[in-house]
Amino acid sequence: MRYLNKKFKQLSGWITSHLLPILFVLFVLVGSFIVLFNRVVIIVPAGNIGVLYRALGGGVDLDDVLPEGLNVVWPWNKVTQYNARIQSKMLEIEVLTSDLLKSKVKISFQYEINRLTLPMLHKYVGPEYLETMVVPEVTSITREMFAKLTSSQAFTSGINQMVNEIAINADRVIIDKISPPGLTFIRLIRVSATQLDSITFPPAIQTAIEGKIEQAQLAEAYLYKIEAAKKESERKVIEAAGIKRFQDIVNAGLTDNYLRLMGIEATKELAKSNNAKTVVFGSGPSGLPLILGDEKR
Repeated sequence: MRYLNKKFKQLSGWITSHLLPILFVLFVLVGSFIVLFNRVVIIVPAGNIGVLYRALGGGVDLDDVLPEGLNVVWPWNKVTQYNARIQSKMLEIEVLTSDLLKSKVKISFQYEINRLTLPMLHKYVGPEYLETMVVPEVTSITREMFAKLTSSQAFTSGINQMVNEIAINADRVIIDKISPPGLTFIRLIRVSATQLDSITFPPAIQTAIEGKIEQAQLAEAYLYKIEAAKKESERKVIEAAGIKRFQDIVNAGLTDNYLRLMGIEATKELAKSNNAKTVVFGSGPSGLPLILGDEKR
């Protein structure tokens, strides 16, 4: 026990005599931890992945990426984070058709990085891959596709097929043209979908197109009116034919005997009535009764 007390007193004396150097060392350690915390403790947000650059160990780590969550690295290493979600980009491109119609189109396309080859993308292209790699290819392919078609083909029946082919060709060209040295057909980025947002023509052509559409609508309205009048005429013809047929049937049945029978039936009904009436019978065998008045007794 005396030995421990002696050692403790010696330690306390040493600390007291070296207090300033000890405090300086602690201050340096704490300050270094605070300064280097963001370089040592790396938090990768949801939807992102990180690429590790080893300053003292061979450069970009081509084998592994940093997943979402907390990661601890050496302070001399550097981590570059990439958005791994499906993203969208809109471009406004000036195009020229084969018949020299100049217009501006807004094209939107979806793209995403390949998680498995992200280290290669970082090593050979870099974080600006969208502007340096994807946008130029989509722009070039869009102009090439429009240049192959006439204005009527490009902006009418062929537009949907052409927009789909832009995405397919851009995705293929990125694989063919942009691959790491010594490797082929390595997918670094995927262009998954393309859509046409809007088309803007020169003012004179835009006015002409709008006028043509307006005239087409008017012509369609007139055709509708003509068709309606034609249907109404056919309806009246059918109605007249029905009336004529009805009259022919009725006239064929109005024989003398039938009329005489109807007169007799009417006379019998008059005989049952309690009201006073004046009945005049026609002359001849086919005369029919004629009612002249209806007077109460």
